[in-house]
Amino acid sequence: MPLRDRTTFREQVMPRVLLALLILAGVLLSVYIANQEARQYRTVERLRIGEIIDSHFGTVSEHILARSSLAKTVARFFVPPPLSTPRALGAFGDRALGLAPDLTTIGWLPEVVDPPQAAEVLQALRAAGVEQPGFRGPGDKPIDPATLKRPMFPIVDIAPEKNRFVLGVDAGAFPERLQAILQAKRSHDVSRTRPLSLVQSPDERALLLYAPIYDEGGGFLGVMGFGFRIDHFFRNALSAGRVPRGATVSVFTHDMTQPLYRLTAGGVDDTPKTPSALFERKMEFGNSELRFVYSVPRNLSREGFIRGLWMASAGFALTGASALLLGFIWNRANALSEEVASRRSAEDRLKVLIHELNHRVRNVMAVAQAVVRLSFTPGLSLAEIQKTAEGRLQALARALSLLTDSDWKSLSLQSLISEEIIPFAGRISMDGPDIALRARAAQTFALLFYELATNAAKHGALSVPDGKVDLTWRIDNLGGDPIFHLHWKESGGPRVDAPSRRGFGELLVRRIAPRDVAGKSQVRYDADGFEYELEAPLQELIGPQKDEDAPQARA
Repeated sequence: MPLRDRTTFREQVMPRVLLALLILAGVLLSVYIANQEARQYRTVERLRIGEIIDSHFGTVSEHILARSSLAKTVARFFVPPPLSTPRALGAFGDRALGLAPDLTTIGWLPEVVDPPQAAEVLQALRAAGVEQPGFRGPGDKPIDPATLKRPMFPIVDIAPEKNRFVLGVDAGAFPERLQAILQAKRSHDVSRTRPLSLVQSPDERALLLYAPIYDEGGGFLGVMGFGFRIDHFFRNALSAGRVPRGATVSVFTHDMTQPLYRLTAGGVDDTPKTPSALFERKMEFGNSELRFVYSVPRNLSREGFIRGLWMASAGFALTGASALLLGFIWNRANALSEEVASRRSAEDRLKVLIHELNHRVRNVMAVAQAVVRLSFTPGLSLAEIQKTAEGRLQALARALSLLTDSDWKSLSLQSLISEEIIPFAGRISMDGPDIALRARAAQTFALLFYELATNAAKHGALSVPDGKVDLTWRIDNLGGDPIFHLHWKESGGPRVDAPSRRGFGELLVRRIAPRDVAGKSQVRYDADGFEYELEAPLQELIGPQKDEDAPQARA
């Protein structure tokens, strides 16, 4: 880059680049600070909400685990009497019901493994005042102990008194109850069922806890069942602590997609309608998992975005004010330098144009001088020489005019075969792909076509009405560099013989044209007519412009 251009670049572009970089840095810094502020806000708020939720969840966990501990304690203090004893719970059941307000029922379910034990249970039920005692399953379907291959777990006593109509119901006939009982037996710990309907209260959903009972030798005797109404159980548990304002608490089990219970600030089992931040806590209860999902009506992403937006707006405002001030100072200081630079630029452009014009004029004059010099053929009169030279110069001038129209970039090969450049162009049959010739090649082909057409008009096929000329060209690409082939074939004209002397035309077709395009040519004077072939690398015709200061049209 010239020194003056580098100076202009520093004076005009660098200040703008620096100003743009300053603005970009200010914007990026503002966005970064805003993003950090938004993230920090969301993190702090989630921690604050999480602390409240953790405190509430701790209270809820204690409340729920207290019910599990209650079941263990009551089962530990209960000493089962023999199976034949009626009203096995006695007053123990009623007293145990008073230990928790959400406990609705307590039952004793011994394990019955053989018919003699079943007979003892029926005897105890009959003695307790049960009319027509028997074992029943779902839908009060009778059960014959002799046909069973599993142990039975009949309800032999229950509190409160109003639920005694379920005595004799075999809990083992209900798959979920049986699974929970067997789990309690294996784990020696309290197990629970998922929410289900009680036999004595089909319209109410309840959780059943089963606490295993063993004899002094560790033998399994049965389970004590505890029924908790879900609404009372979870409402008392979730109301035991403070939750975030407006939060909804949903309770799930591991095998259910719908919540067991949902409590919101607006009421029980209301579905939240607004975007919420979700927090999840888990606990083990009755040998299975309970999951608590806290939905807090806070769109922390939106709140953080708004907070970050305020920070970004402040940063943008500061960046904009700084940019305006610096831009004003730079514009005021640069006004005079721009005017000077524009004048210098105009002078430089004028010098470049003059240099280019000189280059083109020298090149064209060199070609024209060569054409005129080589047109002086011995044996021709001055008038003939003048006419020949004028025709060749006119063909060259028209080609140069077409090149000027294309800003000396390239020229279509087919545009050279026209009446404006070569005579009798309408009688020449053309066939071949059009290619864009560079300036040097275009000048060479303009002179070549003019010479071939003029020669055909004077001595060859175009000198008679029935004569014709076939001009074809093709491009071969046989794995290497593409090769351009040109074929000029005359037919229907008089017999032609090789000239006895070599003038400009012979030199042009045999030496000048092939040398200008780094190719080779063949000339044949057959009885059928004149034939000319030119072969050259395609890159020499259409490649980038070369230095054309030195004239190429010389013998």
